[in-house]
Amino acid sequence: MFLSGLNKHMNSVSFPSLIGKYLVMKNCIWSLLVLFALLVAPLSVSAQEKGGKRDPVAGQVTQLLKTLEKAELTADQTTKIKEAFTKVATEVAAKRTAGGITAEMMKKRTDALKAAKDAGKKGKEQQEMVTAAMGLNPEQTKLFTETEATLQKSRVEIGKMLTPEQIAKLPEQAQNSLKEKAEGKKGKKKE
Repeated sequence: MFLSGLNKHMNSVSFPSLIGKYLVMKNCIWSLLVLFALLVAPLSVSAQEKGGKRDPVAGQVTQLLKTLEKAELTADQTTKIKEAFTKVATEVAAKRTAGGITAEMMKKRTDALKAAKDAGKKGKEQQEMVTAAMGLNPEQTKLFTETEATLQKSRVEIGKMLTPEQIAKLPEQAQNSLKEKAEGKKGKKKE
């Protein structure tokens, strides 16, 4: 009985009409997919634009922790370092933003620092080259110098949280950044 009803239905529907319905359905599905893509694409682009701006504080904290990886920090040390450096980096970022030091200027700084190192510049020469490349006015230069000093003091405090064995595991540059600079010590040229 069921089969006889199915046969009657199949006989009443022609094969070309089934193909036509299939094509209509296929076109509808494609149209819906295209419409969905057109609606979702702008949303994802705007989310990328919003997310494209890196958080300078998070970047600095991540960079510091990456530098300290070889020290094999304990979980407690990592937490304390994150908290301490995040607080200082947040204050520095706020001061720099208020002083008109932009992310573009900081990018110029990074590029100039790399170029200065490649050119063999050190110390004051390197600092002058970097400051000139950033395009800072005198107030911004003063602010930038102050905030760099604040970050350095924070690194020294973080260095005090580490054991001598942990510090010894770090590369020389990282070790030096975690130590206080000797007062009155000027680089003497070898003759």
